[in-house]
Amino acid sequence: MAAAMKIADVVTNTAFAKYFRQKLAEKSALIRSGVVSSDPALAALIAANGGVGGTTVNLPFWNDITGVDEVLSETVALTPAKIAAGQDVAVCLRRGKAWSVSDLAADFACDDPVAAIADRIADYWSRRRQAAVFSVLKGVFADNVANDGADLVLDISGEVGDDAVLNKNTLNMGAQKLGDAKELLVAVAMHSMAEARLNEVGGTSYIARAADNPASLSRYNGRAIIMDDSVPYDAATGIATIYLFGAGAIALNDVPSKVPFESGRDILSSMDVLASRNAWIAHVRGIKWKGTAAGATPTNAELELAASWDRVYEKKAVRAVAIKCKIA
Repeated sequence: MAAAMKIADVVTNTAFAKYFRQKLAEKSALIRSGVVSSDPALAALIAANGGVGGTTVNLPFWNDITGVDEVLSETVALTPAKIAAGQDVAVCLRRGKAWSVSDLAADFACDDPVAAIADRIADYWSRRRQAAVFSVLKGVFADNVANDGADLVLDISGEVGDDAVLNKNTLNMGAQKLGDAKELLVAVAMHSMAEARLNEVGGTSYIARAADNPASLSRYNGRAIIMDDSVPYDAATGIATIYLFGAGAIALNDVPSKVPFESGRDILSSMDVLASRNAWIAHVRGIKWKGTAAGATPTNAELELAASWDRVYEKKAVRAVAIKCKIA
C-alpha cells in the first residue's frame, strides 16, 4: 500500500508552484478583462534588484509634450521647450495565510492532490489580490475628490429622484470624464447589485462561455463586466461605486518571496500546517503611493486613504474613471 501524501510532499513538488502561478492568472477577472497586466519596466526593476528591498519602487517617466506650435520664419528661430521628467511610485504588498491539514483534507483524497491544493490556494489569493486592487482604487479616487476637483469621478448619488439612479446612459456620462480619450475605456467593474440593476434597465448582452473560451466575461455596450462584491456598495443608502478602465490601467507584478510555501507540524494539536506567503505590486499607472504604512507593508485600510495617493500623470493618461450612483 502506497504511503499517504503529506503537505510537505505537496509544497516541494516541482509542479506545485508552476501550477499555482498559472491558475492565479487564469482566475483573475481583472487580468482576463485586460484591465490588469504586468508592467515590463516594473518587472525589470524587480528582477534587477532580486525583488523589492523596501516597500516602494520608483518609476520615472517623461511627461507628454505640450504647447502650441510656432510659425516658421526666416528671421526668428524656434524656441526650444523642455521635456519634463516625473516620478511615479508603486508600493509592494506582502501578505500571508496559513491553513491546517483539516482545511485541506478533502483535497488529499483527489487523484492529483498537488493540483487540487494549488488550485484552492490560487482561488484564495486571486480573491485577496482583487480585493486589494479595489482598496487601492478607493484610495486613488478619494484623493481625486480631495485634491483634483473630482475630475475623474462622476457622482450623481446626491441628485433628486431618478437622476441619482444608475441607468443605461450613466456609464457613457462617466466615460466622458476622459473626453476624447474615453474610447480607451474597455471594461467596467461593479458590485453584483449594480450589475443586477444594469441588467434590469436593459442592454446587457452576455457572451456564451464556449468550451474553447471559458474565460469569457459578460459585456455591456462592448465593455467587459468585472462583477465583484469587493467593489463598494452601501446597502443602507443604495449607493454603489462603478469603475471604468482602459486596457492596462493597473500594473500587477509578482514580487519574489523567500519562502512562498512552507509546511510544518503543530505537535500539541497533532496538526499539519501549510503557510503561503504572497507578495505583489498592484499599481494604478500614474497615481503614486505617498502613504505611510504602520507595519512593514500597507493594509487594505491604509490603501483606501486619500492621503496615501497623488496623481502624477496628466488626467487623460490615467485610464480609470469612477462613478457613484444609486441603484434604486
